[in-house]
Amino acid sequence: MSLQINDAVIWQESAEGVSLYHAETGDFLTLNETGSKIWLLVASDGDQEKIISKLSLQYIGTNAAVSGRIRTDVEEFIASMVTSGLLAENGAA
Repeated sequence: MSLQINDAVIWQESAEGVSLYHAETGDFLTLNETGSKIWLLVASDGDQEKIISKLSLQYIGTNAAVSGRIRTDVEEFIASMVTSGLLAENGAA
């Protein structure tokens, strides 16, 4: 699945993480370290499978059990961002 940041979202990376402001809803959110990494990967690539692969390789190599947990966490994070209107899906890969 290809993802993009909603045009109404203004975001900035800082030492504390990534801060998001949705200009249409007025919602403000600061992401934790993991959420920030996922957000930055969406901003640079936008492909959910590539994001999962990059994080899996960075944190655990080829450990299938941990890789499955990373997949679940990324999918849940992205789903919550889509539901909140912060990210938009461009369709299935």
